[in-house]
Amino acid sequence: MKKALTGPDIGQLVNGWQTLVGSRVDQFGRPDLNKVVLKLRSRGKGTVRLLIDLSGWAYLTKTIISTESNQGVFVQKVRKLIKKSRVEVIEQINGDRILSISFIRKEEKVTLIFEMFHKGNIVLCSNDKILAVMRKQKFRHRSLEAGLPYQSPPSIDPSTVDFDIFRDKLANSQRGLGAALTIDCNVGGDISTLICKNLGIDKEGETSEANSKQIYDELKRILNEIIEPTIFMDTNGERFTVSAFDLGMEMDSKFSTLDEAIEDYISHLEPVKKEVKSSDQVRVDHQNKAIEKYNVKSKVYRGKGNIIFSKLSEIQDMIDFENDEDEVVIELEDTKILIDKKKSLEANASSYFDRSKEMDRKAERTREVIASKPVSKPKKKIIKNKNIEWFERFRWFITTEGEIAIAGKDAGSNEQVVKKYLKINDRYAHADIHGAPSVVVKNVNGVQPSELSMLEACNLSLSYSKAWGARVSGGHSFWVDNDKVSKTPNTGEFLAKGAFVIRGKRNWNRNLELNVAIGLISYEGNPKFMGGPISSVEKHSEKYVIFRPGFTERKIVIRKLSEALSAESTDIEKLLPSGGFDLVKTKGIELKL
Repeated sequence: MKKALTGPDIGQLVNGWQTLVGSRVDQFGRPDLNKVVLKLRSRGKGTVRLLIDLSGWAYLTKTIISTESNQGVFVQKVRKLIKKSRVEVIEQINGDRILSISFIRKEEKVTLIFEMFHKGNIVLCSNDKILAVMRKQKFRHRSLEAGLPYQSPPSIDPSTVDFDIFRDKLANSQRGLGAALTIDCNVGGDISTLICKNLGIDKEGETSEANSKQIYDELKRILNEIIEPTIFMDTNGERFTVSAFDLGMEMDSKFSTLDEAIEDYISHLEPVKKEVKSSDQVRVDHQNKAIEKYNVKSKVYRGKGNIIFSKLSEIQDMIDFENDEDEVVIELEDTKILIDKKKSLEANASSYFDRSKEMDRKAERTREVIASKPVSKPKKKIIKNKNIEWFERFRWFITTEGEIAIAGKDAGSNEQVVKKYLKINDRYAHADIHGAPSVVVKNVNGVQPSELSMLEACNLSLSYSKAWGARVSGGHSFWVDNDKVSKTPNTGEFLAKGAFVIRGKRNWNRNLELNVAIGLISYEGNPKFMGGPISSVEKHSEKYVIFRPGFTERKIVIRKLSEALSAESTDIEKLLPSGGFDLVKTKGIELKL
Protein backbone atom coordinates (compact mmCIF):
# COMPACT_ATOMS: atom_id res chain seq x y z
CA MET A 1 0.00 0.00 0.00
CA LYS A 2 1.29 3.41 -0.98
CA LYS A 3 2.48 5.42 2.04
CA ALA A 4 3.70 8.59 0.32
CA LEU A 5 3.93 10.35 -3.03
CA THR A 6 6.90 9.68 -5.27
CA GLY A 7 9.03 12.16 -7.18
CA PRO A 8 7.16 11.50 -10.48
CA ASP A 9 3.83 11.95 -8.64
CA ILE A 10 4.88 15.35 -7.37
CA GLY A 11 6.06 16.28 -10.86
CA GLN A 12 2.54 15.59 -12.16
CA LEU A 13 0.97 17.59 -9.35
CA VAL A 14 3.22 20.56 -10.03
CA ASN A 15 2.25 20.50 -13.71
CA GLY A 16 -1.41 20.75 -12.71
CA TRP A 17 -0.76 23.54 -10.21
CA GLN A 18 0.57 25.97 -12.78
CA THR A 19 -2.91 27.51 -13.01
CA LEU A 20 -2.33 28.78 -9.47
CA VAL A 21 0.50 31.07 -10.56
CA GLY A 22 -0.74 34.61 -9.98
CA SER A 23 -3.20 33.61 -7.25
CA ARG A 24 -3.29 35.59 -4.02
CA VAL A 25 -2.39 34.20 -0.60
CA ASP A 26 -5.20 34.53 1.92
CA GLN A 27 -3.72 32.55 4.78
CA PHE A 28 -1.00 30.16 5.84
CA GLY A 29 -1.43 27.82 8.78
CA ARG A 30 -0.25 24.68 10.49
CA PRO A 31 -3.24 22.49 11.42
CA ASP A 32 -0.96 19.99 13.12
CA LEU A 33 2.71 19.40 13.71
CA ASN A 34 3.51 17.92 10.30
CA LYS A 35 0.93 19.59 8.05
CA VAL A 36 0.57 23.05 6.59
CA VAL A 37 -2.23 24.68 4.64
CA LEU A 38 -1.87 27.42 2.08
CA LYS A 39 -5.19 29.14 1.36
CA LEU A 40 -5.23 30.73 -2.11
CA ARG A 41 -7.67 32.77 -4.18
CA SER A 42 -7.47 32.28 -7.92
CA ARG A 43 -9.64 33.55 -10.76
CA GLY A 44 -9.67 30.15 -12.40
CA LYS A 45 -10.20 27.96 -9.30
CA GLY A 46 -11.78 30.31 -6.76
CA THR A 47 -10.71 29.67 -3.17
CA VAL A 48 -8.59 26.53 -2.81
CA ARG A 49 -6.37 25.10 -0.13
CA LEU A 50 -3.05 23.45 -0.75
CA LEU A 51 -2.55 20.85 1.97
CA ILE A 52 1.02 19.64 2.39
CA ASP A 53 1.66 16.74 4.72
CA LEU A 54 5.40 16.66 5.22
CA SER A 55 5.31 12.92 5.75
CA GLY A 56 4.76 12.59 2.01
CA TRP A 57 1.38 13.85 0.73
CA ALA A 58 0.16 17.00 -0.99
CA TYR A 59 -3.02 17.97 -2.82
CA LEU A 60 -5.41 20.82 -3.58
CA THR A 61 -8.74 20.67 -1.79
CA LYS A 62 -11.86 22.77 -1.33
CA THR A 63 -12.48 21.21 2.07
CA ILE A 64 -12.28 23.77 4.87
CA ILE A 65 -9.22 23.13 7.00
CA SER A 66 -8.46 25.06 10.15
CA THR A 67 -5.30 27.17 10.08
CA GLU A 68 -5.40 28.26 13.71
CA SER A 69 -3.89 25.40 15.69
CA ASN A 70 -0.22 24.55 16.22
CA GLN A 71 1.06 27.99 15.35
CA GLY A 72 4.48 29.20 16.37
CA VAL A 73 7.28 31.63 15.58
CA PHE A 74 8.03 29.99 12.23
CA VAL A 75 4.41 30.12 11.04
CA GLN A 76 4.06 33.71 12.22
CA LYS A 77 7.17 34.71 10.28
CA VAL A 78 5.95 33.01 7.11
CA ARG A 79 2.51 34.62 7.45
CA LYS A 80 4.03 38.05 7.82
CA LEU A 81 6.06 37.66 4.62
CA ILE A 82 3.56 35.95 2.31
CA LYS A 83 0.09 37.16 3.33
CA LYS A 84 -1.54 39.09 0.46
CA SER A 85 1.39 38.18 -1.79
CA ARG A 86 0.99 36.46 -5.15
CA VAL A 87 2.28 33.08 -6.22
CA GLU A 88 5.06 33.64 -8.74
CA VAL A 89 6.59 30.19 -9.28
CA ILE A 90 5.60 26.63 -8.37
CA GLU A 91 8.20 23.98 -9.15
CA GLN A 92 9.72 20.68 -8.15
CA ILE A 93 13.40 20.53 -7.24
CA ASN A 94 15.52 17.91 -9.04
CA GLY A 95 12.59 15.58 -9.60
CA ASP A 96 12.67 14.89 -5.86
CA ARG A 97 9.98 15.00 -3.18
CA ILE A 98 10.65 18.71 -2.75
CA LEU A 99 8.20 21.53 -3.57
CA SER A 100 9.33 25.09 -4.11
CA ILE A 101 6.80 27.94 -4.15
CA SER A 102 7.93 31.54 -4.65
CA PHE A 103 5.83 34.54 -3.61
CA ILE A 104 6.12 38.20 -4.56
CA ARG A 105 4.68 41.29 -2.89
CA LYS A 106 5.75 44.85 -3.64
CA GLU A 107 8.88 43.67 -5.43
CA GLU A 108 9.85 41.55 -2.40
CA LYS A 109 10.30 37.86 -3.20
CA VAL A 110 10.51 34.90 -0.80
CA THR A 111 10.42 31.17 -1.39
CA LEU A 112 9.00 28.32 0.68
CA ILE A 113 10.65 24.94 0.16
CA PHE A 114 8.79 21.87 1.40
CA GLU A 115 10.97 18.78 1.88
CA MET A 116 8.63 15.78 2.06
CA PHE A 117 10.97 13.07 3.37
CA HIS A 118 12.75 12.05 6.58
CA LYS A 119 10.84 13.95 9.28
CA GLY A 120 9.84 16.59 6.74
CA ASN A 121 10.79 20.24 6.85
CA ILE A 122 9.92 23.69 5.55
CA VAL A 123 12.60 26.19 4.60
CA LEU A 124 11.93 29.91 4.13
CA CYS A 125 14.42 31.49 1.73
CA SER A 126 15.25 34.80 0.11
CA ASN A 127 17.81 34.92 -2.71
CA ASP A 128 18.75 31.28 -1.99
CA LYS A 129 19.65 32.19 1.60
CA ILE A 130 17.77 30.56 4.47
CA LEU A 131 15.75 33.03 6.56
CA ALA A 132 14.13 30.44 8.82
CA VAL A 133 13.46 26.70 9.05
CA MET A 134 10.64 24.82 10.72
CA ARG A 135 13.21 22.51 12.31
CA LYS A 136 17.02 22.65 12.19
CA GLN A 137 18.54 19.65 10.47
CA LYS A 138 22.08 18.54 9.66
CA PHE A 139 22.86 15.93 7.04
CA ARG A 140 26.10 14.52 5.70
CA HIS A 141 26.31 16.92 2.75
CA ARG A 142 24.23 19.88 3.90
CA SER A 143 22.70 21.76 6.83
CA LEU A 144 19.33 23.49 7.13
CA GLU A 145 19.84 26.48 9.39
CA ALA A 146 19.06 30.19 9.21
CA GLY A 147 21.84 32.21 7.60
CA LEU A 148 23.17 29.40 5.41
CA PRO A 149 22.59 29.04 1.65
CA TYR A 150 19.94 26.50 0.80
CA GLN A 151 21.22 23.26 -0.72
CA SER A 152 18.94 20.53 -1.97
CA PRO A 153 19.95 16.86 -1.59
CA PRO A 154 21.99 15.41 -4.47
CA SER A 155 19.51 13.68 -6.75
CA ILE A 156 18.50 13.18 -10.37
CA ASP A 157 15.25 13.94 -12.16
CA PRO A 158 14.13 10.71 -13.84
CA SER A 159 12.00 12.62 -16.35
CA THR A 160 14.97 14.61 -17.74
CA VAL A 161 18.12 12.64 -16.83
CA ASP A 162 20.29 11.54 -19.75
CA PHE A 163 21.31 7.93 -20.12
CA ASP A 164 24.95 8.26 -19.11
CA ILE A 165 24.12 9.83 -15.75
CA PHE A 166 21.33 7.30 -15.16
CA ARG A 167 23.65 4.38 -15.99
CA ASP A 168 26.35 5.63 -13.63
CA LYS A 169 23.85 6.25 -10.83
CA LEU A 170 22.52 2.73 -11.16
CA ALA A 171 25.93 1.11 -11.45
CA ASN A 172 27.32 2.91 -8.39
CA SER A 173 24.39 2.02 -6.14
CA GLN A 174 25.06 -0.32 -3.24
CA ARG A 175 21.41 -1.40 -3.09
CA GLY A 176 19.40 -4.08 -4.83
CA LEU A 177 18.02 -3.13 -8.25
CA GLY A 178 14.52 -2.24 -7.07
CA ALA A 179 15.78 -0.09 -4.19
CA ALA A 180 18.39 1.53 -6.44
CA LEU A 181 15.70 2.61 -8.89
CA THR A 182 13.37 3.74 -6.11
CA ILE A 183 15.86 5.71 -4.03
CA ASP A 184 19.03 6.46 -5.98
CA CYS A 185 17.30 7.13 -9.30
CA ASN A 186 14.30 8.90 -7.74
CA VAL A 187 11.83 6.70 -9.61
CA GLY A 188 9.65 5.71 -6.65
CA GLY A 189 8.31 2.31 -5.63
CA ASP A 190 5.35 2.18 -8.03
CA ILE A 191 7.34 2.67 -11.19
CA SER A 192 10.35 0.71 -9.96
CA THR A 193 8.15 -2.34 -9.38
CA LEU A 194 6.48 -1.88 -12.78
CA ILE A 195 9.82 -1.67 -14.61
CA CYS A 196 11.08 -4.89 -13.02
CA LYS A 197 7.77 -6.63 -13.74
CA ASN A 198 7.60 -5.53 -17.38
CA LEU A 199 11.22 -6.51 -18.07
CA GLY A 200 11.14 -9.74 -16.07
CA ILE A 201 13.93 -8.54 -13.78
CA ASP A 202 14.46 -9.63 -10.18
CA LYS A 203 14.03 -6.45 -8.10
CA GLU A 204 16.37 -7.96 -5.51
CA GLY A 205 19.00 -8.57 -8.16
CA GLU A 206 22.35 -6.84 -8.44
CA THR A 207 22.62 -3.58 -10.35
CA SER A 208 25.91 -4.70 -11.88
CA GLU A 209 24.06 -7.38 -13.85
CA ALA A 210 21.25 -5.12 -15.03
CA ASN A 211 20.77 -3.88 -18.58
CA SER A 212 20.83 -0.14 -17.90
CA LYS A 213 19.75 0.88 -21.40
CA GLN A 214 16.75 -1.44 -21.34
CA ILE A 215 15.69 -0.13 -17.95
CA TYR A 216 16.21 3.50 -19.01
CA ASP A 217 14.07 3.07 -22.13
CA GLU A 218 11.26 1.41 -20.14
CA LEU A 219 11.37 4.21 -17.56
CA LYS A 220 11.00 6.86 -20.27
CA ARG A 221 8.12 4.95 -21.85
CA ILE A 222 6.21 4.78 -18.55
CA LEU A 223 6.78 8.44 -17.69
CA ASN A 224 5.53 9.54 -21.10
CA GLU A 225 2.27 7.58 -20.88
CA ILE A 226 0.06 9.77 -18.69
CA ILE A 227 -3.45 8.48 -17.96
CA GLU A 228 -6.45 9.74 -16.01
CA PRO A 229 -5.51 9.89 -12.31
CA THR A 230 -6.46 6.50 -10.96
CA ILE A 231 -6.68 4.54 -7.72
CA PHE A 232 -5.42 1.01 -8.41
CA MET A 233 -6.23 -2.24 -6.62
CA ASP A 234 -4.02 -5.14 -5.62
CA THR A 235 -4.75 -8.77 -6.49
CA ASN A 236 -7.08 -9.01 -3.48
CA GLY A 237 -9.26 -6.19 -4.77
CA GLU A 238 -8.04 -3.77 -2.09
CA ARG A 239 -7.09 -0.17 -2.81
CA PHE A 240 -3.34 -0.25 -3.20
CA THR A 241 -1.96 2.89 -4.78
CA VAL A 242 -2.80 6.12 -6.61
CA SER A 243 -1.06 7.48 -9.71
CA ALA A 244 -1.37 9.34 -13.01
CA PHE A 245 0.85 6.70 -14.64
CA ASP A 246 -0.39 3.42 -16.07
CA LEU A 247 0.80 0.93 -13.44
CA GLY A 248 -0.69 -2.07 -15.21
CA MET A 249 -2.97 -2.92 -12.27
CA GLU A 250 -6.70 -3.35 -11.86
CA MET A 251 -8.41 0.03 -11.59
CA ASP A 252 -10.67 0.95 -8.68
CA SER A 253 -11.75 4.44 -9.74
CA LYS A 254 -10.69 7.34 -11.97
CA PHE A 255 -10.66 11.09 -11.26
CA SER A 256 -10.48 14.32 -13.22
CA THR A 257 -7.43 15.55 -11.28
CA LEU A 258 -4.60 13.90 -9.41
CA ASP A 259 -5.44 16.06 -6.39
CA GLU A 260 -8.93 14.54 -6.17
CA ALA A 261 -7.53 11.03 -6.56
CA ILE A 262 -4.97 11.57 -3.78
CA GLU A 263 -7.52 13.11 -1.39
CA ASP A 264 -9.91 10.21 -1.95
CA TYR A 265 -7.15 7.63 -1.58
CA ILE A 266 -5.72 8.88 1.71
CA SER A 267 -9.20 9.48 3.16
CA HIS A 268 -9.73 5.72 3.04
CA LEU A 269 -6.38 4.71 4.47
CA GLU A 270 -6.63 2.72 7.68
CA PRO A 271 -5.75 5.35 10.29
CA VAL A 272 -4.33 3.08 12.95
CA LYS A 273 -3.81 -0.64 13.33
CA LYS A 274 -5.35 -2.13 16.43
CA GLU A 275 -2.33 -4.18 17.29
CA VAL A 276 1.30 -3.28 17.05
CA LYS A 277 4.15 -5.71 17.13
CA SER A 278 6.62 -5.73 19.93
CA SER A 279 10.20 -4.71 19.20
CA ASP A 280 11.15 -8.39 19.46
CA GLN A 281 8.58 -9.34 16.83
CA VAL A 282 9.74 -6.56 14.54
CA ARG A 283 13.30 -7.82 14.94
CA VAL A 284 12.30 -11.40 14.15
CA ASP A 285 10.29 -10.29 11.12
CA HIS A 286 13.34 -8.46 9.76
CA GLN A 287 15.51 -11.47 10.45
CA ASN A 288 13.09 -13.87 8.73
CA LYS A 289 12.97 -11.59 5.71
CA ALA A 290 16.77 -11.56 5.68
CA ILE A 291 16.79 -15.38 5.75
CA GLU A 292 14.41 -15.45 2.78
CA LYS A 293 16.70 -13.11 0.85
CA TYR A 294 19.76 -15.18 1.72
CA ASN A 295 17.99 -18.36 0.55
CA VAL A 296 16.91 -16.76 -2.71
CA LYS A 297 20.39 -15.42 -3.41
CA SER A 298 21.94 -18.77 -2.52
CA LYS A 299 19.69 -20.52 -5.01
CA VAL A 300 20.45 -17.95 -7.71
CA TYR A 301 24.23 -18.16 -7.21
CA ARG A 302 24.15 -21.96 -7.14
CA GLY A 303 22.07 -22.01 -10.31
CA LYS A 304 24.54 -19.76 -12.13
CA GLY A 305 27.45 -21.98 -11.05
CA ASN A 306 25.66 -25.08 -12.33
CA ILE A 307 24.91 -23.44 -15.67
CA ILE A 308 28.57 -22.54 -16.15
CA PHE A 309 29.76 -26.08 -15.37
CA SER A 310 27.17 -27.65 -17.65
CA LYS A 311 27.86 -25.35 -20.61
CA LEU A 312 31.61 -24.73 -20.49
CA SER A 313 32.26 -25.03 -24.21
CA GLU A 314 29.17 -23.06 -25.18
CA ILE A 315 30.11 -20.22 -22.86
CA GLN A 316 33.71 -20.24 -24.08
CA ASP A 317 32.47 -19.84 -27.66
CA MET A 318 30.24 -16.94 -26.58
CA ILE A 319 32.91 -14.96 -24.77
CA ASP A 320 35.51 -15.52 -27.51
CA PHE A 321 33.44 -13.21 -29.69
CA GLU A 322 33.03 -10.55 -27.06
CA ASN A 323 35.12 -7.35 -26.83
CA ASP A 324 38.25 -6.91 -24.80
CA GLU A 325 36.55 -5.90 -21.57
CA ASP A 326 37.53 -7.89 -18.49
CA GLU A 327 33.91 -8.66 -17.59
CA VAL A 328 31.01 -9.69 -19.78
CA VAL A 329 27.35 -10.50 -19.09
CA ILE A 330 25.96 -13.50 -20.94
CA GLU A 331 22.41 -14.90 -20.94
CA LEU A 332 21.67 -18.64 -20.78
CA GLU A 333 18.48 -20.42 -19.71
CA ASP A 334 16.82 -17.02 -19.10
CA THR A 335 19.57 -16.23 -16.59
CA LYS A 336 22.08 -13.38 -16.81
CA ILE A 337 25.56 -14.39 -15.69
CA LEU A 338 28.53 -12.11 -15.11
CA ILE A 339 31.75 -13.74 -16.35
CA ASP A 340 35.18 -12.53 -15.21
CA LYS A 341 37.38 -13.16 -18.26
CA LYS A 342 40.52 -12.89 -16.17
CA LYS A 343 39.54 -16.20 -14.53
CA SER A 344 38.86 -19.62 -15.99
CA LEU A 345 35.25 -20.64 -16.44
CA GLU A 346 35.70 -23.26 -13.71
CA ALA A 347 36.93 -20.52 -11.36
CA ASN A 348 33.89 -18.38 -12.24
CA ALA A 349 31.60 -21.30 -11.38
CA SER A 350 33.43 -21.89 -8.10
CA SER A 351 33.08 -18.21 -7.25
CA TYR A 352 29.29 -18.47 -7.62
CA PHE A 353 29.25 -21.64 -5.48
CA ASP A 354 31.29 -19.83 -2.80
CA ARG A 355 28.80 -16.96 -2.80
CA SER A 356 25.95 -19.46 -2.50
CA LYS A 357 27.61 -21.10 0.52
CA GLU A 358 28.17 -17.69 2.13
CA MET A 359 24.44 -16.93 1.79
CA ASP A 360 23.66 -20.30 3.39
CA ARG A 361 25.98 -19.50 6.30
CA LYS A 362 24.36 -16.10 6.81
CA ALA A 363 20.90 -17.68 6.80
CA GLU A 364 21.98 -20.29 9.37
CA ARG A 365 23.59 -17.67 11.63
CA THR A 366 20.41 -15.60 11.50
CA ARG A 367 18.28 -18.65 12.41
CA GLU A 368 20.55 -19.28 15.40
CA VAL A 369 20.12 -15.68 16.57
CA ILE A 370 16.33 -15.99 16.34
CA ALA A 371 16.36 -19.24 18.32
CA SER A 372 18.56 -17.78 21.06
CA LYS A 373 16.31 -14.82 21.89
CA PRO A 374 12.77 -15.06 23.31
CA VAL A 375 9.96 -13.07 21.68
CA SER A 376 7.59 -11.00 23.79
CA LYS A 377 3.87 -11.15 23.09
CA PRO A 378 2.24 -8.33 21.11
CA LYS A 379 0.56 -5.56 23.00
CA LYS A 380 -2.74 -4.07 22.01
CA LYS A 381 -2.26 -0.46 21.01
CA ILE A 382 -4.62 2.11 22.38
CA ILE A 383 -5.74 4.57 19.75
CA LYS A 384 -5.09 8.01 21.14
CA ASN A 385 -6.65 11.18 19.88
CA LYS A 386 -3.78 13.38 18.73
CA ASN A 387 -3.79 16.81 17.12
CA ILE A 388 -6.92 18.08 18.85
CA GLU A 389 -9.03 20.22 16.48
CA TRP A 390 -10.85 23.41 17.48
CA PHE A 391 -14.28 21.77 17.20
CA GLU A 392 -13.43 18.94 19.60
CA ARG A 393 -14.11 21.15 22.63
CA PHE A 394 -17.80 20.65 21.72
CA ARG A 395 -19.90 17.74 20.60
CA TRP A 396 -19.22 17.43 16.90
CA PHE A 397 -19.61 15.35 13.78
CA ILE A 398 -18.84 15.59 10.07
CA THR A 399 -22.02 15.63 8.03
CA THR A 400 -22.55 13.21 5.18
CA GLU A 401 -21.73 16.05 2.80
CA GLY A 402 -18.55 17.05 4.62
CA GLU A 403 -19.54 20.05 6.75
CA ILE A 404 -18.42 20.43 10.34
CA ALA A 405 -21.30 20.40 12.84
CA ILE A 406 -20.75 21.45 16.45
CA ALA A 407 -23.11 21.19 19.42
CA GLY A 408 -23.08 22.37 23.00
CA LYS A 409 -22.59 20.05 25.97
CA ASP A 410 -24.12 22.38 28.54
CA ALA A 411 -25.54 25.90 28.88
CA GLY A 412 -22.11 27.52 28.65
CA SER A 413 -21.00 25.70 25.53
CA ASN A 414 -24.45 26.17 23.93
CA GLU A 415 -23.91 29.89 24.44
CA GLN A 416 -20.44 29.75 22.87
CA VAL A 417 -21.47 27.58 19.92
CA VAL A 418 -24.00 30.19 18.80
CA LYS A 419 -22.41 33.48 19.82
CA LYS A 420 -18.91 32.67 18.58
CA TYR A 421 -19.41 30.21 15.74
CA LEU A 422 -22.80 30.84 14.10
CA LYS A 423 -21.86 32.96 11.06
CA ILE A 424 -23.34 34.03 7.72
CA ASN A 425 -24.51 31.05 5.63
CA ASP A 426 -24.33 28.70 8.62
CA ARG A 427 -27.48 27.00 9.91
CA TYR A 428 -28.81 26.20 13.37
CA ALA A 429 -30.72 23.17 14.72
CA HIS A 430 -32.45 22.43 18.02
CA ALA A 431 -34.73 19.71 19.38
CA ASP A 432 -38.19 20.59 20.70
CA ILE A 433 -37.05 19.79 24.23
CA HIS A 434 -35.85 22.27 26.87
CA GLY A 435 -32.13 22.00 27.43
CA ALA A 436 -31.35 20.13 24.18
CA PRO A 437 -27.96 21.00 22.63
CA SER A 438 -27.76 23.86 20.13
CA VAL A 439 -26.23 22.62 16.89
CA VAL A 440 -24.40 24.81 14.35
CA VAL A 441 -23.57 23.42 10.90
CA LYS A 442 -20.78 25.39 9.23
CA ASN A 443 -21.03 26.36 5.57
CA VAL A 444 -18.42 25.27 3.01
CA ASN A 445 -17.19 28.02 0.68
CA GLY A 446 -20.30 30.12 1.33
CA VAL A 447 -22.72 27.33 0.39
CA GLN A 448 -25.37 26.77 3.04
CA PRO A 449 -25.68 23.25 4.51
CA SER A 450 -28.25 21.10 2.75
CA GLU A 451 -31.54 19.80 4.16
CA LEU A 452 -29.88 16.40 4.60
CA SER A 453 -27.15 17.98 6.74
CA MET A 454 -29.78 19.80 8.81
CA LEU A 455 -31.77 16.59 9.25
CA GLU A 456 -28.61 15.03 10.69
CA ALA A 457 -28.12 18.05 12.97
CA CYS A 458 -31.74 17.80 14.12
CA ASN A 459 -31.25 14.14 14.90
CA LEU A 460 -28.13 14.86 16.95
CA SER A 461 -29.83 17.57 19.02
CA LEU A 462 -32.72 15.21 19.81
CA SER A 463 -30.58 12.14 20.54
CA TYR A 464 -28.24 14.00 22.91
CA SER A 465 -31.12 15.61 24.81
CA LYS A 466 -32.95 14.45 27.94
CA ALA A 467 -35.14 12.37 25.63
CA TRP A 468 -32.45 9.66 25.54
CA GLY A 469 -32.44 9.09 29.29
CA ALA A 470 -36.23 9.04 29.27
CA ARG A 471 -36.07 6.23 26.65
CA VAL A 472 -38.69 7.84 24.44
CA SER A 473 -39.11 6.42 20.95
CA GLY A 474 -39.01 9.69 19.01
CA GLY A 475 -39.39 13.46 18.96
CA HIS A 476 -39.35 16.67 16.94
CA SER A 477 -36.53 19.07 15.97
CA PHE A 478 -36.23 22.17 13.79
CA TRP A 479 -33.62 24.14 11.92
CA VAL A 480 -33.27 27.76 10.75
CA ASP A 481 -30.85 30.03 8.96
CA ASN A 482 -28.28 31.89 11.04
CA ASP A 483 -30.13 35.21 10.94
CA LYS A 484 -33.20 33.71 12.66
CA VAL A 485 -31.27 33.10 15.91
CA SER A 486 -31.00 35.93 18.40
CA LYS A 487 -29.78 36.49 21.94
CA THR A 488 -32.00 39.56 22.30
CA PRO A 489 -35.09 38.63 24.39
CA ASN A 490 -38.59 39.83 23.75
CA THR A 491 -39.67 42.82 25.79
CA GLY A 492 -40.15 41.92 29.41
CA GLU A 493 -38.50 38.52 29.04
CA PHE A 494 -35.20 37.12 30.26
CA LEU A 495 -32.98 34.65 28.44
CA ALA A 496 -31.01 32.20 30.54
CA LYS A 497 -27.45 31.26 29.65
CA GLY A 498 -27.45 29.01 26.61
CA ALA A 499 -30.99 30.02 25.58
CA PHE A 500 -31.87 31.88 22.36
CA VAL A 501 -34.84 33.40 20.62
CA ILE A 502 -35.88 32.04 17.23
CA ARG A 503 -37.62 34.61 15.04
CA GLY A 504 -39.14 33.54 11.76
CA LYS A 505 -40.24 30.28 10.19
CA ARG A 506 -38.90 27.03 11.64
CA ASN A 507 -38.16 24.09 9.37
CA TRP A 508 -39.45 21.06 11.25
CA ASN A 509 -38.28 17.45 11.17
CA ARG A 510 -40.95 15.53 13.09
CA ASN A 511 -41.12 12.06 14.59
CA LEU A 512 -37.38 11.50 14.46
CA GLU A 513 -36.04 8.30 15.96
CA LEU A 514 -33.50 8.50 18.75
CA ASN A 515 -30.23 6.81 17.81
CA VAL A 516 -26.52 7.46 17.80
CA ALA A 517 -23.58 5.90 16.00
CA ILE A 518 -19.99 5.79 17.29
CA GLY A 519 -17.22 5.17 14.79
CA LEU A 520 -13.51 5.49 14.08
CA ILE A 521 -12.80 8.02 11.32
CA SER A 522 -9.74 9.61 9.76
CA TYR A 523 -9.70 13.42 9.82
CA GLU A 524 -6.79 15.05 8.02
CA GLY A 525 -4.93 11.77 8.34
CA ASN A 526 -5.48 11.51 12.12
CA PRO A 527 -7.65 8.87 13.81
CA LYS A 528 -10.64 10.23 15.72
CA PHE A 529 -13.68 8.74 17.37
CA MET A 530 -16.86 10.43 16.17
CA GLY A 531 -20.36 10.21 17.61
CA GLY A 532 -23.31 11.38 15.60
CA PRO A 533 -26.19 10.53 13.28
CA ILE A 534 -26.11 7.09 11.68
CA SER A 535 -25.88 8.40 8.10
CA SER A 536 -22.84 10.60 8.78
CA VAL A 537 -20.91 7.92 10.71
CA GLU A 538 -21.67 5.30 8.04
CA LYS A 539 -20.36 7.73 5.41
CA HIS A 540 -17.02 8.42 7.12
CA SER A 541 -16.29 5.22 9.05
CA GLU A 542 -15.81 1.56 8.25
CA LYS A 543 -15.84 0.57 11.93
CA TYR A 544 -18.82 1.67 13.95
CA VAL A 545 -21.66 0.72 16.28
CA ILE A 546 -25.26 1.97 16.41
CA PHE A 547 -27.25 2.39 19.63
CA ARG A 548 -30.79 3.35 20.64
CA PRO A 549 -32.06 4.19 24.12
CA GLY A 550 -32.18 1.04 26.24
CA PHE A 551 -31.40 -0.63 29.53
CA THR A 552 -27.65 -1.45 29.48
CA GLU A 553 -25.85 0.83 31.91
CA ARG A 554 -23.75 3.59 30.41
CA LYS A 555 -20.59 2.57 32.30
CA ILE A 556 -20.81 -0.97 30.91
CA VAL A 557 -21.17 0.37 27.36
CA ILE A 558 -18.18 2.67 27.87
CA ARG A 559 -16.00 -0.19 29.11
CA LYS A 560 -16.96 -2.69 26.41
CA LEU A 561 -16.89 -0.18 23.56
CA SER A 562 -13.48 1.12 24.66
CA GLU A 563 -12.13 -2.44 24.53
CA ALA A 564 -13.73 -3.14 21.14
CA LEU A 565 -12.34 0.04 19.57
CA SER A 566 -8.98 0.02 21.44
CA ALA A 567 -9.86 3.46 22.75
CA GLU A 568 -9.34 5.40 25.96
CA SER A 569 -12.52 5.20 28.04
CA THR A 570 -12.55 9.00 28.37
CA ASP A 571 -12.64 9.33 24.56
CA ILE A 572 -15.70 7.07 24.38
CA GLU A 573 -17.48 8.49 27.42
CA LYS A 574 -17.76 11.99 25.96
CA LEU A 575 -19.38 10.61 22.78
CA LEU A 576 -22.32 8.89 24.48
CA PRO A 577 -25.65 10.43 25.51
CA SER A 578 -26.70 10.18 29.17
CA GLY A 579 -28.83 7.12 29.90
CA GLY A 580 -28.99 3.44 28.98
CA PHE A 581 -28.33 1.71 25.66
CA ASP A 582 -29.50 -1.08 23.38
CA LEU A 583 -27.14 -2.31 20.65
CA VAL A 584 -28.69 -2.06 17.16
CA LYS A 585 -25.85 -2.85 14.74
CA THR A 586 -22.07 -3.22 14.47
CA LYS A 587 -19.69 -3.05 11.52
CA GLY A 588 -16.00 -3.91 11.56
CA ILE A 589 -15.85 -4.54 15.33
CA GLU A 590 -17.03 -7.19 17.78
CA LEU A 591 -19.28 -5.94 20.58
CA LYS A 592 -21.80 -7.70 22.78
CA LEU A 593 -23.79 -6.01 25.56
